[in-house]
Parts: sequence; C-alpha cells; structure tokens
Amino acid sequence: MDKLTLDLEKKVKIISIGVAVGLILIGKLSGDVGVFGNTILLSSMILIGTFSVFEYKKYRQIKEIEEKFPLFLRDLTDAVSSGISLSKAIVMCSKYDYGSLSKEIEKMANRISWHVPVNKVLEMSIKEMKKSKKVATALKILREGYMSGGNTIAVLTSLSESFERLEEIGKERKSILNQYVVLIYAISFIFLAVVAMIQKILIPILSNPQLGLSGLSNPCFNCFGAGCSLCEFYRVTAFSLFGVKEEAFYYVSLFFYLSVVQAFFAGLVAGQISEGSYRAGIRHSVILVSLIIGIFFIMYRTGILGV
Repeated sequence: MDKLTLDLEKKVKIISIGVAVGLILIGKLSGDVGVFGNTILLSSMILIGTFSVFEYKKYRQIKEIEEKFPLFLRDLTDAVSSGISLSKAIVMCSKYDYGSLSKEIEKMANRISWHVPVNKVLEMSIKEMKKSKKVATALKILREGYMSGGNTIAVLTSLSESFERLEEIGKERKSILNQYVVLIYAISFIFLAVVAMIQKILIPILSNPQLGLSGLSNPCFNCFGAGCSLCEFYRVTAFSLFGVKEEAFYYVSLFFYLSVVQAFFAGLVAGQISEGSYRAGIRHSVILVSLIIGIFFIMYRTGILGV
C-alpha cells in the first residue's frame, strides 16, 4: 500500500473519529438522554463502518496478491529459463500487470535498479508482505535458494506448483465450507423468527393491564440510577424507529439490538469459516446487519412485530 493511500486512510479515520466525538458532545450538551443515546449509536455505526471498509479493502488486496503470485512465479521462471539473471527477470516482470501485486514487484525492480543486492531486495519484500504468510514464505524460500546457489529454476518451478496447489486447496475448502456459511445465515433468520414469536406473544400480554403478570413486567418501570438512562435510550429507539411506546418499548429495543449484534458477529464467524479471516466476515456482517434491520422494519410495517 503506497504512502498516498495510507495518508488518505489516516485522514478519513481521523475525520470519522472527529465526527463521532462531535456527535457525542452534541448529544451530551443537549441534555436529552434519548438524543445522547442516539448520537452514541450513530457514532458507533460511523466508526465501525469506516474502519471495517478499510480492513476489508486491505483483505481484498492481500487476496488479489495471493491470486496473482503464481502467475508472477511462472513468468519469473520463464524469464530465468531464457538465460537471464534473477534480478533482470524481476525487472522484466515489473512491466507486466499483476493487479495489486504489481506495486510490490515495481518496488523490487526499483531497488534492483538502485543496485541493491537481490537477497536484500527479497528480504525487504518479505518484511513488507508479512501480512500474507503464503507470499512471505514463498519469498523466503526463493531467497534461501538464491543465497545457497541452488538451481533457481527448480526452486521457482516448485514454488509455482506448490502455490497453485495451495490456491486450489483454498478454493476447494471454501466450496466445502460454504454450506456452513449458509447455515449461519439461516441461524440469523431463525433467531429473528424466534424474536418475532416472543414479541407477538409477550408484548400483547404486557400491554394488557388486566392480566397483571408481575413476572413479565417491564423492568424500566422500576429503574434507578444509570439504569434509567439505558431505559430512556431504549424508549427513544423503540419510538423513533418503530413507533412503539408504553410497556412494549423495552423488549422491542432489546430484541432489536440483540438481533443486530448477533448478525454482526455471525458475519465475522462466516468469514472465518469460509476464508479463514475475520476481515472476510466484514462483508457478511454488513449484509446480515442490513438484512436484519430491513426485516425488522418490514415486520413492524406488516404487524408481525407484535405492536
């Protein structure tokens, strides 16, 4: 990742933090607990969204580098097989398009043009590519083979074949485990269905003063201290989003936030299972959270929400 991209990322993160802090201060100065709660919620969404986007972007860049690396190894093997040195082969390959990997190869070529020894160039690239264990390990093997004076062509051929095999295994693993990702999505929707059933049964009971079931009473009716602030936040959430008031607000807000939190972490688990990285789960989390929020609104509009 170049300096310009890093500077842009840093600026966007600083701006998002500043906006989040500003919103929280505005909510605090308003003196309204509900407004303060909503500004905290909005600030959290801004921060989580901003940092998640950049994390997922880094993950996609690493995946693209790993996907293009076998092609680079094949081209490097062909160049060395033609009789030129490894350093000249790297410079030649730097003219080809390998997507995100091209920037890293260009760095290697530039260092070689500055008369930096190949082993030092590879060593620096290993440090820069440490976020991808597969690429870093392949570069280490190439460096050791070059330093030992072994058959560079044989080393490159073996690395290329091994890397391609690893990529194939990764794709097979992802294909096999996709069924569990579908299961995680299903669990999120089942959780939402259970919530809907509980609300459909529980809220009418709470709304009926003639039943007088003390075990199902709204705990916010007897709140004290900081608990009242949380209850007010629940009250504002339920009323502003779904138009719910009186006895029902506590359980509507509680189940809403439980569903959103469950969807977010379920998405992270889905990414870890399918691709072995929580960063990959950010995409699943965004999809699941968006679906859950959307379905909650549909449930309210259609009366399934029980209010």
